[in-house]
Amino acid sequence: MSHKFILIFLIFIFAYGCQSTDDKAVEATKKLMVNYAIGYDTLAIPRLELSYQNNLKNMAFPDTLNRQESFFKVYQKDLSKIDPAYLPDDLLRDYELLVFDISLHLERIQLQRNHQINHQNRPISEKGIYFIPNGKAWYRYYLKRWLMADVTPEEMIEFGIKEIQSVQRDVQKLQRDLGFRTDTLAFYDHLNEPLFKEKSKRKIQRLFEARQEIVQKNLSVCFEKTDIGLPNIERGNNPELSQVPAYYRSSTETFYYNIFDQPFNKRLTDLLYLHEAIPGHHYQIQIEKLYKDSIPAFYQYLPQSVYREGWAAYVEELGEEMGLYRTLYDLMGKHEWNLVRSVRVVLDIGLNYQGWSDEKALAFWKKNINNQEGIAMREIDRMRRWPVQVITYKYGSARILEKRREAKLKGGFSLKDFHQEILSRGAVF
Repeated sequence: MSHKFILIFLIFIFAYGCQSTDDKAVEATKKLMVNYAIGYDTLAIPRLELSYQNNLKNMAFPDTLNRQESFFKVYQKDLSKIDPAYLPDDLLRDYELLVFDISLHLERIQLQRNHQINHQNRPISEKGIYFIPNGKAWYRYYLKRWLMADVTPEEMIEFGIKEIQSVQRDVQKLQRDLGFRTDTLAFYDHLNEPLFKEKSKRKIQRLFEARQEIVQKNLSVCFEKTDIGLPNIERGNNPELSQVPAYYRSSTETFYYNIFDQPFNKRLTDLLYLHEAIPGHHYQIQIEKLYKDSIPAFYQYLPQSVYREGWAAYVEELGEEMGLYRTLYDLMGKHEWNLVRSVRVVLDIGLNYQGWSDEKALAFWKKNINNQEGIAMREIDRMRRWPVQVITYKYGSARILEKRREAKLKGGFSLKDFHQEILSRGAVF
């Protein structure tokens, strides 16, 4: 047998063996994920709620925790037997996500078990998660759970401060472009003038309807699928949601804008339509329905906020492509809310992990945000009740922007293809 023939034979055997190993790893991973979802469903684990108090009240009994722990440890062991190096990129992403999700469940079980053993009979403080027993450990867990990422409070503070500084630079540039000095409050006095306010429900309705017409004409610039159906647009009528400028309800496929006792800020028109309607929440949820059968079953048990709110915040960056942000004041509306979200990242950690008082939190707000004192205490109260949730907007959108930058570096970048990839996967970046 010639050396050349032997070399070809060895190459064939090696290639065939590797491919066989690939197939086995892929098959084993997919089967494991299917079985995991089936088994998870039997555990009846409560979904993550906004309120930390509700989450603590929903803790399982000790016997149930033991059953959950056994389940997750079995799958943790089974996953460790699979070599992720043999998985294709899309399946590797699912594999890593499942490994991380299981680690979070095991962390939760230990926190719950400790609470039941040592603090079961103590009332749950209404002052904030910082004030419950082991509150800092609970916050570290919720930070990872809400963001579906292995991050620390310290890293998020650094992230939040960088975002604040970035948005403040954008605001100052816009001030100068509009002819205002940045060392006085004249610009913010100008923003409070009546020309930026609207009280008429009919006129506000028309503002949003006009944005819908513009976006519909330009949707194909950034997105492959354009025939997803338009959302309804209505004035909000839920007093419990009166603190937010707008919201979306998938059950009615309706984008609701709020106007109660305060005039509507017209600078937010473009931003709110993009975020709540198209290509934000309404668009994302409609696309999600199209791909539900191709998304791994265990995704349904993952927290969705960082993906959904991150996407809705991300698409606010597409306003110009969508034919909006036609004036610098429209763009200022985006900057105003972006700054609020950036400040909330730091405040959430300050309040819920470092034990800031309301006074210290309010001082930080005023130091970094002009012209928004009216909503400051409302936001501070929200963060105390719902730790981490407000961070999902900024962190989620930053993850998508990072993925977009990485995709551009690879060459042959298509914005439509990028968006389709993000939307078709669901719940993961």
